Amino acid sequence: MATRQQIRASIKQLIAGFFTATFDFRPAQFYKEELPCSAVFFDSGESIRDFDDDTDTNAQLSLEIIIDSNGEQDTELDVFASQVEAAIRADNTLNGLVDAIYRVGFQYDRDPESLTASLTLFFKVQYEDED
Repeated sequence: MATRQQIRASIKQLIAGFFTATFDFRPAQFYKEELPCSAVFFDSGESIRDFDDDTDTNAQLSLEIIIDSNGEQDTELDVFASQVEAAIRADNTLNGLVDAIYRVGFQYDRDPESLTASLTLFFKVQYEDED
């Protein structure tokens, strides 16, 4: 049985070693001393309740990676993304917390006035919900 908070905390713990700071929410702002950092948060989801009152949920989870680059933004972001994805693929049920988690997309965002950049990985998460 999973809740959104447990899922975010589990992913945070799984990837925290790759970053200076890892958040299980989307902070309003990031500070230079926290970079590289990551944020794990849900965007949306749909739940279906069956006749036994069990609730199956399909949700979209975002994992944002933010860096202060040395100039090779995409390459640096890709290195972090590869580490994160390998860690999640190695335990794609989050130790039994969810039925499955897998990447379904990504989006780069580059600040044209600085060397700060981000890559957001989009994951589909399937789980039985307690909320």
